[in-house]
Amino acid sequence: MKMETEYVIEQFTLEDKDFGEFAKLITSAFLADGTAQEEGATIVFSENTFRMMFGAPSVDRNLFVKATYKKTKEIVGFLGAIPRELKIVDEKYKFVMPSWLCVHSDHQRKGLATVMGEKLFSICVEANYQGAFSLFEPKQHGKDVSRVVADIKNIIIKRIISTDKFVIRVIDAEKISQVVKVNWYEKLAFKIIQKIPKVENNHLRLHKKSDADRMFNLLMEHVERNQLSIVPKKKDFLWVLRQPGVNCVVYTNSDDEVKGFILAWEFNLAGFGYHYPCGWLDTVHIHGLTNKEAKKLAQFLSYTSKQRGWIAIQTPYIPYFDSKPLRRAKFILYPQTLSLDMMLVKDIDIPEKVDSFYFDWR
Repeated sequence: MKMETEYVIEQFTLEDKDFGEFAKLITSAFLADGTAQEEGATIVFSENTFRMMFGAPSVDRNLFVKATYKKTKEIVGFLGAIPRELKIVDEKYKFVMPSWLCVHSDHQRKGLATVMGEKLFSICVEANYQGAFSLFEPKQHGKDVSRVVADIKNIIIKRIISTDKFVIRVIDAEKISQVVKVNWYEKLAFKIIQKIPKVENNHLRLHKKSDADRMFNLLMEHVERNQLSIVPKKKDFLWVLRQPGVNCVVYTNSDDEVKGFILAWEFNLAGFGYHYPCGWLDTVHIHGLTNKEAKKLAQFLSYTSKQRGWIAIQTPYIPYFDSKPLRRAKFILYPQTLSLDMMLVKDIDIPEKVDSFYFDWR
């Protein structure tokens, strides 16, 4: 009751002019997190980062919840949802991905996160979504919130996959060690592998606007190849390719037609008072390349990322692609646990064991 008299928790329609305000709120909450203060490796949200998450054409601008402190009229909580079509075996379903739950540090431990989660759940049910899924680290607060909401709504949460590795390419070991807590021997290993050779190959280049249709057709192969898959929207993919923080490299055939590509986008990795630009490895399409070609493509991504000033490239390893060519290009598999949990609103037949899953990061 006290929370209800002090806060307003409500659905709202996200507008472009809101991006900067919510980016600051997310950043302040993440930097104040206890785990981030001990281990670093958190994110400073810029307006561009927020746009990459929530600015795509298919995003429903009404799937957002905020908490406002009545006394000051300050927005102190945020939670959004990203609509995603999900293919499970041969059927497609209407899902959402709840994203970037945050509460300002001065207003935590008052139940705001849970009430925002309940509110968003109700909004999505009313909009006829059949389920939700999210990726969680073991210590991530959103994992606890989702379980509480599931208990309240009498919904089952199903663990779909777990991964215990991140794919990382270190570009600047010194700066990485400033924002991430690492052991001395890890820092030494990072320094040994950080050198990036210049790659000269007539089949390698940055993507061009004219590649977009071909690249989307290649992307859709992931949907067919995997047991579970996010089904990309073409208008979203074309939008992503136009964003200023995107680094997308391609490998072409003798007719300059794209055979494979890797796409990463920029975010700010932060910790211990520092933050530096880093690359998020979003989509890897290399199954049409030889191991040697895929290695060269990964090296070219590293080279062009260094030119952009990125200090590293990373992603949780979900094995819809072979990691061997990347490892040969001095990407490493770094221990880090992550799980994908699914909340089912309606009865959906999901395989007991999911062997392959394609996922992108927007």
